[in-house]
Amino acid sequence: MAEPAAPAQARSGTEPRSLGADATPRALALVTIGAAWSLLFLAVYLVEGATRPGYDPWTQPVSALSLGPGGWLQQANFVALGLAQIVAALGWRWTLRPGPVAWPHPALRALTGLGLVAAGIFSQDPTREYPPGAFHPTPTLHGEVHVLASFVTFTALMVGCFVLAARFARTPGWRGWAVYAVVTGLLTPVLIPIFGQLTERGPAGLFERLAITVESILVALVVGRLWLQRRRTPA
Repeated sequence: MAEPAAPAQARSGTEPRSLGADATPRALALVTIGAAWSLLFLAVYLVEGATRPGYDPWTQPVSALSLGPGGWLQQANFVALGLAQIVAALGWRWTLRPGPVAWPHPALRALTGLGLVAAGIFSQDPTREYPPGAFHPTPTLHGEVHVLASFVTFTALMVGCFVLAARFARTPGWRGWAVYAVVTGLLTPVLIPIFGQLTERGPAGLFERLAITVESILVALVVGRLWLQRRRTPA
């Protein structure tokens, strides 16, 4: 599906008036799907974590919700979010063109989506605390694939923040957002190791949720500004 031609300014190869200034409603709708689904993903796992018998969101990772009774819901939650990010990648491609990161950021967004789909299909291994009685000390191939998919997902999210920061820094009207994007990207390699160190002996679940949430908030705010910018830009 080809995106309608951008205005003459964008086709000429020059830098757009501002990030997304030449994006069509279709492109913005696709990036909105990704941002909105990220927030829905948060809502689903927060509700599931608060209501699942035997599950402690303070200490347990989000992925543990894929195990036990009702685990299919979190699996579907991962897969749906992954597909939404793949769809959003096309919208980001149309929104960021022309100019820097018109390809790298969409590619990283699609890679994030693929990682999430894999994390949904391949559930993590049971922990010592959830589901009760299911823990086995030997990692399974299924669980190892989940760990790899999670690593790919978080790495792509982190690098995507830095790539966006590079674009913000070179785009009039968006330069102040570069610092926000860099800070968001730096939080991931800080929060995830803390989560790993605290697994099963502290508030690991809290730090993992923070690592997931900070990037979702950044993207939601960027998409919101893109729509606001479009409303204020004369046709």
